[in-house]
Amino acid sequence: MQLPPHHLLQGFVKHYLIIDQKISAAHSYRMFSDGNPGIVFHLKDPFLQWNDENSAAIPQPQSFVYGQLSHYNTMVTPGDLKMIAVVLEPYALFTHFHTAAYELNDETIPLAIFFGQEARDVEEQIINALSTVEAIATIERFLIKRVTALRYLTTDFSMAMRCIYQHHGLISIGNLLQTLPITEKQLERKFSEHVGTSPKKFADTIKLQHFLKLLQKQPDKEKIADLIYISGYYDHAHLNRNFKKMTGFTPIHYKQTQQMLAINLMRV
Repeated sequence: MQLPPHHLLQGFVKHYLIIDQKISAAHSYRMFSDGNPGIVFHLKDPFLQWNDENSAAIPQPQSFVYGQLSHYNTMVTPGDLKMIAVVLEPYALFTHFHTAAYELNDETIPLAIFFGQEARDVEEQIINALSTVEAIATIERFLIKRVTALRYLTTDFSMAMRCIYQHHGLISIGNLLQTLPITEKQLERKFSEHVGTSPKKFADTIKLQHFLKLLQKQPDKEKIADLIYISGYYDHAHLNRNFKKMTGFTPIHYKQTQQMLAINLMRV
């Protein structure tokens, strides 16, 4: 279930994702980038994840901030899933957490590292909440306090973000720079600090998200090939290569996935 944020959180929070599933046995889930950082509150046992290929699986923190994902991740749930994900705007770590976004790439940092006892109090209140509405209200009270100390975005960066979204990621960096009073090097630096990735990689992520939304709306009987060109891919091989690199799936596998928790989170 997806819920919109309080109007005071516009420009900070995109939406809330509530996941509540009873699971009879442990299952693996795949998550890949949607271009946004976020905050997760686990209300039951957290996902187990691997920090690297050679390490043992460890539980995620009960509540944590995550940054941009540079590659897809596979996680395991030990039992029932119950969590609230606060999906943030791409630049929220910079504007509201006063953190260079690249520092949190591929990281899950306990919320208490940022906010100490206040974060632990919020975590406890959410776990003891009598309803999802009450839990969301607790989160929003906590987040609204962060609004008063935000950093403002520069006009050139805001223009770049708006242009990428308006074109669904289908714009070259050369064409993007023609609309901006900024050099390529300056743009790269701002995206690294504000978003955590390069403008090219961010645009590619938005392009993929646009394709996924079209794919979800498409009836099963229609061919994926019909979406290739309008989504900015040269041919089927180009789509498959980029899709598998970013998600670990082929488009057909993704389309046939039965248990999808979010557009970028599903059972494998």
